Amino acid sequence: MGTEVRKILAVASMRDGKVITKLLPGDKEITLGSGYNNNLSVEAPGVPDSLVFLKRGADKDTWELRISDSMDAQITSSNGSKLRFSDLKGLGIYSTDEDGNYLLKVNYGDQGVINAGPFLIHFGFIDPPKVSQKKPEPKIKPVVKKEVPVEAPDKRMLKLNIEDAAGRREIFPNAGIMTIGKADYNTVSVNVGNLPRIHTLLEPESGNKYILRLLPEIKGGVEVKGSVIPFSTLIERNLLKQEKPGDPYIWIFDRNVSGVFTFAGTEVFFSFAEPPAEVLKPKPKPVVPRVKAKPAIYDWKIFAARPHERLAFHEEKSENSRFKILLGIGLAAALLMGAVTDRLILVVKESKTQMLRSAPSARVAQLSETPPAAEAGMGEEIISDMPVAEVATSGGATGGGSDAPAGGGAAQGADAASDVLSSIGFAAYGTGAAGGGAGFVGDLQSAASSGTGLASGQSGQALIAGAGGGGSGGLAGLAGGGGGVVSTAGTVSSSDMQAAHQAAQVSFSASASGEAIDLGYRNMTDIRRKINVIKMRVQTAYESLLRSNPGASGTITISFSITPGGSVTGVSVSCPGGLASLQGTVTAAVNSLNFGPAPEQTGNLPVTVPFSLVPPQ
Repeated sequence: MGTEVRKILAVASMRDGKVITKLLPGDKEITLGSGYNNNLSVEAPGVPDSLVFLKRGADKDTWELRISDSMDAQITSSNGSKLRFSDLKGLGIYSTDEDGNYLLKVNYGDQGVINAGPFLIHFGFIDPPKVSQKKPEPKIKPVVKKEVPVEAPDKRMLKLNIEDAAGRREIFPNAGIMTIGKADYNTVSVNVGNLPRIHTLLEPESGNKYILRLLPEIKGGVEVKGSVIPFSTLIERNLLKQEKPGDPYIWIFDRNVSGVFTFAGTEVFFSFAEPPAEVLKPKPKPVVPRVKAKPAIYDWKIFAARPHERLAFHEEKSENSRFKILLGIGLAAALLMGAVTDRLILVVKESKTQMLRSAPSARVAQLSETPPAAEAGMGEEIISDMPVAEVATSGGATGGGSDAPAGGGAAQGADAASDVLSSIGFAAYGTGAAGGGAGFVGDLQSAASSGTGLASGQSGQALIAGAGGGGSGGLAGLAGGGGGVVSTAGTVSSSDMQAAHQAAQVSFSASASGEAIDLGYRNMTDIRRKINVIKMRVQTAYESLLRSNPGASGTITISFSITPGGSVTGVSVSCPGGLASLQGTVTAAVNSLNFGPAPEQTGNLPVTVPFSLVPPQ
């Protein structure tokens, strides 16, 4: 059995039912126009002097057909489907050359007819003749480039009508962008098939153009004169192209196109229309430049001469002038002396925090000194701070002032100190053991700084209770008096107490960049305000770490993303060196953040927050 003979392209030009020209171009180009040197001579309105009408494509099975705006073409594929050029011309599907002529693709086995005024040009594929005649290549005239007119801006916006199980709704998507995917923040959320989490299906292109990135899973087509041309037909005609297999099909079109997308029981009709009034964003308020206020300048003549002076003082003109001069000199001297005095007097302002930190340290340092042996009791200064009723019932401060056995004062002091710790509720970093309990001097320091009286409530009872039993407990025991507590409390200096009472420094900064920040859907002021909520949790965890590792310091770097709903995702915490134990606490604190919803936000907003941790100096 012989091999099948490959057919060749044949072109014929007809007018009034008569064949004028027959061509078998093979690999040669065919020119058409009103000029005498064209392969096909066609004189009709809108037909240029010469254009390359038909030429070989990129491979042996394709040809490129070029027609002007005044011409029409109808192409029938080998499978019987028909495509009319005039139906699709206004949709911007066809590519154009630099002269504005349209480019159509012809596949092997296609046949068609082109209308050019009174001429009909037929093409098709026939069996090759036994003898082929070669004709000389036609001369091509140089093509003169024409200026492309500037396109007026099209103010119509993308309009979507969505029909699904929830009903029918109409939306104008934000920024004219339509996204589809499995994520909730898409324009159309569909959790089926192989759709990605987010895919941009329609978005504005330069000028008035729009770009379609069609996934193979999405069906539908383009609406033309009441009927829909499927996307599959446009893909077959190579009007929708993809760069490589698996990529979306790309189509750039103008805003006169409308169509429909179908997937998983959902239909989305797209078109372009004037937006309603509520879609238009309000114009931003004009920024009023701030004018720097200039200080008032006194006019000494007006200031010194008031309208009622002559009536009040009954002065002559010369006396009035002298009075004005003397008054002006006095005012000038007063102003000069005031300015000099302000320069000479130095006022040192001390913050409330500094006063609270320094005052208790000095007070406890004074109490820690051992009282002279000649003094009896607890001292006049301490007793004067205590309630009278409590002093009267607490017993004496000397060895003979109580019937308690020897050493009983220390035991009572330890029990009372435990009550004081329960009453205070916190301790300093641990400065030693005193009064029968570890860290009691630090707790006393913290109680003093927080405003708790040394002789009020349980604290006063603890000190007075320890004062009985031979002077082995109470404040003397805490501050280096009798009993076995002296050696421990004596090692704590006022400078150590003040250093232990200082707080660690925790500061942070935050940075973020993205569409949500650029378009004003979120701002850094609100983001920093929300992050400031977890600062106290970070500081509390850090100060707890300093009890066991006083030298721990560094920078904790936190990275996360804010979703359109306001929740936090993708939390990453980097804790270097000795700060590694804080990672769990910081991660849990960040995960608890919520920044509130931003419906206009279409993607996650990445945020980076470095926390600087510095121990007390």
